[in-house]
Amino acid sequence: MKKIGIIGAGASGLYAAINLKNENNDVTILEKNNEIGKKILMTGNGRCNITNAKFYDEFLENIVGNQKFLFSSFNNHDNYATMEFYESNGLVLVTEENERVFPKSQKSRDVIKFFEKQIIVKNIKLVTNTRVEKILKKEKFLVKTSSKDYDFDVVIIATGGLSYPNTGSNGDGYKFAKDFGHKISKTYPSLVPVFFKDKDLSNIKALSLENTGIKIVTDKGTFTEFGSILLTKNFISGPEVLKISSFVVDKKVKEITLDLSTENKEDLDKLLVDLFDKNPNKDISNILNEVIPNALVEVVLNRSRIARDKKANQITKKERFILIDNIKNFSLELDKFGGFNTAVITKGGIEVDQINPKTMESKLVKDLYFIGEVLDIDALTGGFNLQLAFTTAFAAVSAIKESI
Repeated sequence: MKKIGIIGAGASGLYAAINLKNENNDVTILEKNNEIGKKILMTGNGRCNITNAKFYDEFLENIVGNQKFLFSSFNNHDNYATMEFYESNGLVLVTEENERVFPKSQKSRDVIKFFEKQIIVKNIKLVTNTRVEKILKKEKFLVKTSSKDYDFDVVIIATGGLSYPNTGSNGDGYKFAKDFGHKISKTYPSLVPVFFKDKDLSNIKALSLENTGIKIVTDKGTFTEFGSILLTKNFISGPEVLKISSFVVDKKVKEITLDLSTENKEDLDKLLVDLFDKNPNKDISNILNEVIPNALVEVVLNRSRIARDKKANQITKKERFILIDNIKNFSLELDKFGGFNTAVITKGGIEVDQINPKTMESKLVKDLYFIGEVLDIDALTGGFNLQLAFTTAFAAVSAIKESI
């Protein structure tokens, strides 16, 4: 019987444990927190966006970091295999907008209860409030913790990255990997809000912009998204901002602009001309709010150097073009990206060229596995990152079972 130690009771560690436990394995989970799955509780705004139901090619398009590395493991255990596993074991799922999959109850806590039940049913040893301090290997692994030492034949590192440090993610896994000679690529907070320096939005509290474009120009190219954006006095967030951040957090940002109109410049010009002709004696500020949100009218006019009480019939062609440019290219000066305390996922981590892509086993140390966010893999929002945790966990499980 193999003694297997899993470091971390997050999504990947838990999934590995309950898929691994059989009569030939003695599985122990070591968790520093007083409960399992703290980050799982936070996902999907407390509803747990457990995976995504997009088909193969479209699913893979949403993997940003080291997509090719995941081909083998995803072919072995994809999102549909994960959904089947959960439902066949009693967790009813539902698919919503953009193919996001949630527990039918809409409660993350029910996912935790699912894992807790499986841990009991499969007689998995769960040790909480125990921090792993060091991992050594001679013939077997010696795992030194804050309370006692453990001997294992196999060790799976499932400690997560650096995102949401209040859940216990502090980069322990990187330290363990380095101790065994692994290289760590630079880490960044990813899927984060974008903070800007502009001070002319101080009166904005929380403005939801629908059908809005965002463009970020970097030293490595231009990235664009379109959809819902949340604008506040000092940062932008929302699904499209989080998505675009995953492509640019590790690059030098040169320019950020929002497109506040779905009309192209030519059609927007025709629209303004028509509004001005119909309302020649109206203040420009009372016309512009038919084109852009009222909260942004003052800002756009100030940036265009046009008085808010200037009459429509006094607006020159040149001023109209300046207005259009400020609407279609509403610029923001980058201050910083959100930190790890706001990051959904960590970009970077254990370099995958030292990991077997089929098994997640270290190429440097036999019987040492790395799964989930601790690896240099990341994806967009929508359940994709949790699926990577499950996929890499299952790859390790399959390899370990075959070796018995």
